[in-house]
Amino acid sequence: MIKHLYIKNFILIDELNLDFESGFSVFTGETGAGKSILIDAISMLCAERASASLVKQGKDKAIIEGTFSFAPGSHAVKTLEEAGFDIDEETTFTREISSLGKSTARIDHRIVTLALLKDCLGHEIDIHGQRDNAYLLNTATHVDLLDQYLSLGKERDEVASLYETYASLVKEKENALAETYNESDLEFFKHQVEEIENAHLKAGEEEKLRDKEKQFKEIRDSLEKVSQIFNMYDTSLSDQLYELNHLFSALPETDATIPLSQAVNDSYYAINDALASLHDIYDDGAISEEEINQIQERLFIIQKLKRKYGRTIEDVLATAVDLREKISQITNRQSYLEQKNKEIEKAFKAYEKAARKLSEKRIAGSSKLDELIRLNLNELMLENARFKTDIKEAKPSRTGLDDVEFMISMNPGEPLRPLSKTASGGELSRLMLGLKDIFTKLQGIGTVIFDEIDTGVSGPVATAIGKKMRSLSKDTQVFSVTHLAQVAACAGHHYFVSKSTDGSLTTTSVRMLNQNERIEQIALISSGEVTAASKKAARELLKRNHD
Repeated sequence: MIKHLYIKNFILIDELNLDFESGFSVFTGETGAGKSILIDAISMLCAERASASLVKQGKDKAIIEGTFSFAPGSHAVKTLEEAGFDIDEETTFTREISSLGKSTARIDHRIVTLALLKDCLGHEIDIHGQRDNAYLLNTATHVDLLDQYLSLGKERDEVASLYETYASLVKEKENALAETYNESDLEFFKHQVEEIENAHLKAGEEEKLRDKEKQFKEIRDSLEKVSQIFNMYDTSLSDQLYELNHLFSALPETDATIPLSQAVNDSYYAINDALASLHDIYDDGAISEEEINQIQERLFIIQKLKRKYGRTIEDVLATAVDLREKISQITNRQSYLEQKNKEIEKAFKAYEKAARKLSEKRIAGSSKLDELIRLNLNELMLENARFKTDIKEAKPSRTGLDDVEFMISMNPGEPLRPLSKTASGGELSRLMLGLKDIFTKLQGIGTVIFDEIDTGVSGPVATAIGKKMRSLSKDTQVFSVTHLAQVAACAGHHYFVSKSTDGSLTTTSVRMLNQNERIEQIALISSGEVTAASKKAARELLKRNHD
């Protein structure tokens, strides 16, 4: 959800700071006051196209900055984490637009692409207008919406996995049919396999050889010093240290000499132990020149094969497997294709079985969705509307064997038509509102914005729209630009948009109304004037919608 919005030098706005809460917020004001400017600003954060005309006259740049709180595990959080962001409780999105028309996007003050901005907030914010072409009007999303409503994620994943297996086998067969090899190709492939096999490569072999080579070089570098140590000890120190230790041990044993004699004795044996350990290290790490030559020759062979067949020994061995597969395809083409056909048939049967089960669940559950939408539309005074989830068999795909399309009839006697090709104006807006009350939470959308979708309606219909928005706001933040008192009275928060002029420039401002100001604004919207009677009616309207 949006927690804070900062706007500067944008169209008619000088500077604006707005804090938002969860729930349902409305924006009212006179026609032309600039209510839709807020929506335009939020659209900029969603990576809509910017132009110099959006910068307030006489200013160098416009700034729109939104602070958001995302639900754990949401699309926005996953996208930001993949992009290397550390997600805290709040994330700030910024869009700057210069007077030359250039724009810069930032997330938490780090410059990012517009594509990243759009990927994050395009799934978080749903801006709805009378002519929008949102996800609900996109037939391709209907199967996803149905499955989300019916909680068929596990079944969908299984079908998608089985389809990928099937499609992969089909692709392998198609590649085999498309490939044409002659006798020289066959001999060349055999030569390559033989070259790899003759090397007798083993996974992890190169690392062990490198370690041995390094060990030999270290020993060779220190060999001279080791020889000097042993020579010094053997030719002079050994006898002298032995004699020194013997002489100390022969001293009269007194409180003063005993510790000294013991210290010399310990030192004598410590030196002998150290030399013995050095002998062991040298003996264990000793590698002959012949052995090091063999190691280097082996490493040369490995490097040669890696240059030809892959970056690692594992890659080289995998190449050999692929080459044997090609050889098998050439020498046993017909049997290979027959075997591949059997694998394809088996994979398709497994996929089809799972897809049929998925279809059965869709067909059985779609009537529940249809009934829920019917009830929602009734609440929006669309009693004559009929909604049906149309499920037809389709070509195999990752989503199964179904084409799913939402069908609607708005008036008695009218046939059902695709949702994307029916209804207009206020009817379409109410229809979309009814659908979004069901699907918004499933989509994980944090904020839904309605721009005067109540145009052309009044009375009970307006009240129904307001109540439905309030119902929707239980699961997601809802903003609505409205000119109807009935809608405004249903909201939990009321913002007033106004404009002023100094004779040369016009400025738009927005502020949140307190309870008394709100009563006056609703009274003015409903009756055109603020009187004792209109204020009393406004209080009653608010009370009815919040009891």
